[in-house]
Amino acid sequence: MKVLVANPPWPGPGFGARSDVRWPHKRSDKYIEYPIYLSYAVAILGEAGFEVSFVDAIMEELSIEDFASRVAGESPDLVVLECSTPTINYDLLSVQKIKERLPDTFAVLVGSHASVFHQQLLAENPDLDGVCQGEFELTARHLAQTLAEDGDLSQVEGLSYREDGEARVNLPRPYLADLDKLPFPDLEIVPCDGYRAGIYSGKKPTAMISSRGCPYQCRYCLWPETLYGHRFRARSAANVVDEMERAVRDYAVDEIYFDDDCLTIDKRRVLEMCRLIDERDLHVDWICQARVDTVDREMLEAMKAGGCHYILFGVESGSPRMLQAMRKGMSLDRAREAFRLCRELEIKTQAYFLFGFPGEDEESVSETIAFAKELEPDSAQFAVVIPHPGTELFSMCQEKGWLVYESWEDFAACNSLIETESFSREDAERARIRAYREFYFRPSLILKALSRIRRWKDVQRIYRGGLSVLSRVSFFERARG
Repeated sequence: MKVLVANPPWPGPGFGARSDVRWPHKRSDKYIEYPIYLSYAVAILGEAGFEVSFVDAIMEELSIEDFASRVAGESPDLVVLECSTPTINYDLLSVQKIKERLPDTFAVLVGSHASVFHQQLLAENPDLDGVCQGEFELTARHLAQTLAEDGDLSQVEGLSYREDGEARVNLPRPYLADLDKLPFPDLEIVPCDGYRAGIYSGKKPTAMISSRGCPYQCRYCLWPETLYGHRFRARSAANVVDEMERAVRDYAVDEIYFDDDCLTIDKRRVLEMCRLIDERDLHVDWICQARVDTVDREMLEAMKAGGCHYILFGVESGSPRMLQAMRKGMSLDRAREAFRLCRELEIKTQAYFLFGFPGEDEESVSETIAFAKELEPDSAQFAVVIPHPGTELFSMCQEKGWLVYESWEDFAACNSLIETESFSREDAERARIRAYREFYFRPSLILKALSRIRRWKDVQRIYRGGLSVLSRVSFFERARG
């Protein structure tokens, strides 16, 4: 039995960042994350004995018609398509075009949007055969096995499907407790070549996931609510370092991005990872995401010695009032301490900030921009908060009448969608552009970046990052009209 896994097209100007992205968005440059979860699905299906192929239509810049023809050429029995809120209409059109060519192929969607609206999507789209809800890899494998054996679809946990013209919703699939049981992502069928982000400085980087689930309760966060849950589940340190060693030894990877929601939740595990990296003499740079309240000097020193050279922190706001409204659960002082320690240890940092959460005003915007400068991160990202379906923020905005959009495509993070009595959509968009200009166009930041150059890779990273910022500001300005 043949299975095709795909990141389908996202037509229109710019490049669509969807796969392995917590806030799917359009961007002006082709910095696209490695589709790590799709690569897991490919590996799991392959391990189960299926003939698996993969297409990344965004990376290959395929139109919907070209993509459908490509799929038809593969002639799979099952096609698994990742979807998102801003792309859902395109995703459904891809399903339709595939089914026109391959009417007997079973087509399923995976991803947060389909997980939230699975019954509605099946009821309204006769070409769509099913939805694998939430954490989808094992559901996709079970579905493939059931189809191959002409079995009972009602027994596939986590699957919603159509039967006798009606949507059937099966029992949910429990989250996988032992992540060490998963095979490593398939770097042969889903090679890491070409996938990049502005934070990378290596010649051949890739992404890894060492844990799933986030125990924190941020009201805007999508994945814990729709895909991977709030229970923190981590791979063992040895299992993670085994994968790192394979990537370095077998695939010449020279930089790794750990795209966990927060790598540093379990200090003991991180220290053990760093010890094993040293024990195995692995010389590889790595990057991770962390919360400011989960790091301390001991951990950061070990991470630095183990190859960590860049940490991405979600700070979100410089206003204590806004942090409370977001239910971020951290203090500004903890942020100050985390960034201070990273500066002392010469670990590069990136700070993420959000504008437009209900309760925002000009005072909180100014507080955030000032705090971004005070923290002195090596880079910063400023975004307008998007109320994705499935989050508490989406429900709150719907209930209050604050949500303004014409189609799902408006959720591509180009423009704000939240209009409150005290802060307009235009206010949020102006705040984002103001923040980028005030933060990046400072002589002190440029001099600091130049002073920290240690190698040619640093020059390349700064150059790419500078171009990315300039193109991003221009892109947002054009989006505002």
